[in-house]
Amino acid sequence: MEARWSCQYTALVAIRKSLPAVKATFTEIMSQPNARRKTEARAVSGLIDEQFVLLLTLFEDLSRVTKFMSDQLQSPSLELSSAMDLADSVIATLTDRRSEKSWREIQDRASDLCTKANVNHNETPERRHAQPPRHLQEFVVEAQIERRPVTSLDALRTECFYPVIDRLVVEMRRRFSTEAGGVLSGVSALSPKHASFLDNKCLQPMAKFYGVTEENPTPELHQVKRLLERKKQQGHELKDTAEFLVLMRPYKDAFTDLHRLICTSLTLPVTSAGCERSFFCLRRIKNYLRNSSGDARNSNLGLLAINKQRSKALDVQRVRHFCFQPQQPADHAALRTSIKSSWGKHWRKC
Repeated sequence: MEARWSCQYTALVAIRKSLPAVKATFTEIMSQPNARRKTEARAVSGLIDEQFVLLLTLFEDLSRVTKFMSDQLQSPSLELSSAMDLADSVIATLTDRRSEKSWREIQDRASDLCTKANVNHNETPERRHAQPPRHLQEFVVEAQIERRPVTSLDALRTECFYPVIDRLVVEMRRRFSTEAGGVLSGVSALSPKHASFLDNKCLQPMAKFYGVTEENPTPELHQVKRLLERKKQQGHELKDTAEFLVLMRPYKDAFTDLHRLICTSLTLPVTSAGCERSFFCLRRIKNYLRNSSGDARNSNLGLLAINKQRSKALDVQRVRHFCFQPQQPADHAALRTSIKSSWGKHWRKC
């Protein structure tokens, strides 16, 4: 499943490629006798003007710059410390795009697309003039009541092109700040695959950010390194941070702060794709079952929908056999009741 940012970029590319066909389809519909379809097609076609094409080209160009970083950040094999290098590269690229040369290139591409899609360059759509509220007609209002429309390409450059790039750069610097870079370096220092594994200098920013004093991790790291050398001599080789946590779990009382940092590092790299998958599934379930189901059943259905691959791999007949077994323990009986109430009508069809 793609993340939201990837889906937005894919949608922009699809609109740009199919814009001539879309425009031709609207023109054909407007020549049909169906009055309702003609009105709808004319309304939507009126929105596709030179400004629309220019904004489409602009957002596709900027989304292309950030998409590769979004894809790289979702890679399971990504070293989080390299995310700062990616962020610096994207920020530098966006800063370079804030120039007259880039704006002219976007204008040229938008002009070519207008020609292909048969969009008039000098066509200015009619805008309805907004009337001020009645209760303000007898007053002198110094504040702006309505947003002034952008009527020229020069105004579009100053009011859209530059502000969008500035907002992207500010947001990137906020999300990938110096503190965030220190935390990401600390996460990489807790991975056995990384070159900075158990490096005290790399772990200190993360420890400070999460409230661990500077004196505590240093002696723990020394003892843990000796412990790992002994385990390595016994043939136990660590492959990832999860195995490191399993190894440290019996010694968590002795290495409290280090164990806490390892647990934190394993919870940080949750991809946005996984979060959005949960949100999308829950939204569909809530809309469909909002008034016909309780919270317990909604929770169970959400779990099945989010973990779609596992739920589809279940053998329904084995589940039914488990639920209809006589003389089950009390905990099995409660599980059977929960499964029946969650599956509902689908259970009776089985």
